[in-house]
Amino acid sequence: MQFGQPIGAFQAVKHQLANLKVALGYARPVVYRAAHSVARRDASRGVHVSHAKIAAGEAGALAARTALQVHGAIGYTWEQDLHVWMRRAWSLELAWGSGSFHRARVADFVLAPGAEIGPGTTFAGGN
Repeated sequence: MQFGQPIGAFQAVKHQLANLKVALGYARPVVYRAAHSVARRDASRGVHVSHAKIAAGEAGALAARTALQVHGAIGYTWEQDLHVWMRRAWSLELAWGSGSFHRARVADFVLAPGAEIGPGTTFAGGN
């Protein structure tokens, strides 16, 4: 509550939460695809996992930043659970390779001549 109203009643907060919802919504199927590829031992599982790492890492970092801002920076105090969740998001973003490594891995896969971009579809490469 702020100024006698729930914080979700403020338009600026609604926009931030909507952006976060979209980021999480886009990351979810990418993570599911990576899990499916690993479970099936798909030949492209490495690039699927890299794509999932990028999408989930960015969504997690956005969630931490948004939560911190929406809660008025109280997440920096040790007394709030938000502090733990923010630290986890920031730590996981740095774990298992940098974003630049995973972006390069996805780019190499997508831009490779003859790269498969979907079931039965190949990317011709070139210009």
